[in-house]
Amino acid sequence: MKKLLLGLGILSAVSMTAFGENSYDNTGYDQFKAETNYEGNTVATPDNDSTGNKFGIGLGVGTYKSLYKGVGSKAYPIPMFDIKYDQFYVVGTTIGYELLNKDKFTMSLFVNPLDGYKVKGSDLSNGYKDIDNRDYQAMFGARLDMPTPIDGLRTGIAVSGGDHGYKGRVGLYKPYNLTPRFTLVPAVHMIYYSQDFTDYYFGVDSSETFASRRANTALRNSYSPDGAYSYGAMLTGEYRFKDNMALTAFLGAEKYSSEITNSPIVSEDVIYTMGLGAKYYF
Repeated sequence: MKKLLLGLGILSAVSMTAFGENSYDNTGYDQFKAETNYEGNTVATPDNDSTGNKFGIGLGVGTYKSLYKGVGSKAYPIPMFDIKYDQFYVVGTTIGYELLNKDKFTMSLFVNPLDGYKVKGSDLSNGYKDIDNRDYQAMFGARLDMPTPIDGLRTGIAVSGGDHGYKGRVGLYKPYNLTPRFTLVPAVHMIYYSQDFTDYYFGVDSSETFASRRANTALRNSYSPDGAYSYGAMLTGEYRFKDNMALTAFLGAEKYSSEITNSPIVSEDVIYTMGLGAKYYF
């Protein structure tokens, strides 16, 4: 329990410092963990203790090109927590509790305090800089993992919501244990975003247009999108080069629907992300 509390304390500290003013994107390590299972049973992590618990912490760096106009490519820190204590777990920035784990079926409740997209208006191109800042939100949800009829292929279904809407995710993944120390996990997924979610992050309120804010010369009209979706793929590898140390690398792509890409503050419709990090297990 002390290790779990320490992990939660570290997670809170990282959330308050590393991500206070920096960009973070949840299509990286968190998404990989969402596509696979949070226990780490599908990857080459060190053996758990006799109780099935584990305590792994690490840090990585990722890079991606922002959806928003003028922001460009960003590097961001990745907290690589991999903690399990009884039914509690912490992976990435997600904290959860296992309700069921039986016969390859897993059901859990979780919260991610750093979900969504963070951007400052001042980071956008000229003509857009006086929009309101968009920030992360805490999203609470439920998740079900289960096998499919195809041997080794699993699916993960999750729904989560917060102050600025909700989203649902369906993913398919299959781990390949290429060696006793190296595992490769390809995954595909689709995500639905509610209207409130897309409106908060990609909509433009009438109070943000040129009529109300003269610095926003490129925003002549408001924009209120409907619900949207994205789909993508990710390839992740984990290598345990020591009994208590593991390396993780990932490469992914995400394609967004027109409800998001038609926004006047969005310039990209496909986002590519990659990252590398290391974890240490106590």
